[in-house]
Amino acid sequence: MINPDKTALIIGAGIAGSSLAYQLAKRNYQVTLLDENNQHEIEIFQNKAAMISPHFMLNNPKYNSLMSKASKYAYDLTKEFNYPKEDALMEGVIKLYENDMADRLIERIVSIGLEKADFKYLSKDLIKKKYGIENKAGILFKYAGWVSPNKICSSLINHKNIKFIPKKKAKKISYKNNLWIANCDDSNKYAASNLILCNSFALNEISLFKDIDLKKNRGQINWLPSKKKHGSTEIISDSGYLIPDVSGFDVFGSTYDRDNENKNLSMTDFDKNLKTYQKFSGDKIKENDISNAGWVGWRAVTPDRTPYVGQLLRLKMASKSFYKRWLWIQRLYISAIYIKVLSLTDRRITDIY
Repeated sequence: MINPDKTALIIGAGIAGSSLAYQLAKRNYQVTLLDENNQHEIEIFQNKAAMISPHFMLNNPKYNSLMSKASKYAYDLTKEFNYPKEDALMEGVIKLYENDMADRLIERIVSIGLEKADFKYLSKDLIKKKYGIENKAGILFKYAGWVSPNKICSSLINHKNIKFIPKKKAKKISYKNNLWIANCDDSNKYAASNLILCNSFALNEISLFKDIDLKKNRGQINWLPSKKKHGSTEIISDSGYLIPDVSGFDVFGSTYDRDNENKNLSMTDFDKNLKTYQKFSGDKIKENDISNAGWVGWRAVTPDRTPYVGQLLRLKMASKSFYKRWLWIQRLYISAIYIKVLSLTDRRITDIY
């Protein structure tokens, strides 16, 4: 018999939605997973490789802690499925920094509990010798790598407690009789005791979330047939990144352009990415000799660049004063960050609804 409190409705079947569905299903939740696309048409699936890597800020320890845990979780989850190397490779990522920046960052990440065995400092001399990159020190993070988005999401939703329903776009959200109800544009309705929105900036198309401030940022990734000259298997990352030899292709990127709605591959962005590729690979390629092959996607970004993850808040005003009262909206959650799974007890949200 199904426990009515252990039902979940997830909107968005990308990496965030699929990984959350998987974790809830393992905890005996009955999960309904909706997406507006067929499974093979989901946007992120068109990308050859999703990078798993921590991202740190010098002066934001809470953010750093979240990123460290998220990266380790994603690493462990990918390893759990034991993919062949053409579908995933967890060989780490080398992040390049100015020398003093690397030293300061190491101090910060040690302070949040990252074990020294989890990363390794690489001197300027070593970076120059191995990669030919001048005036950069590096930090090699162990719990990092890449995975095929299609493979990981397909594995995650292949669980007996998950019902994936494609071609369903939620237009209206309501709450009745202790159930959250998603009304779709084809007039179908789906209900569960818990509702989690994992479709990032598309949230703004639902009236309940129209006031959430999410910026839509375009990113372009490109790839070229791998020449395998660089010989490294780890990802190299600075202002851009290179993922070497993803099923015979080097994947590199990415650009970052706010409020750009262009769905087509841009030659301007390709030229930017090509400079990253040439810097990290050492290959000198003429732009006219190669085609602009790649992927365009969007990410949701908050004004302060802090992710929306967790239970949603509502702000209420007393009628005769400026007194503010914070309330959690019952069993309503949001995840607007890549490769991060939230638990139903998380309360990490940085803005007000």
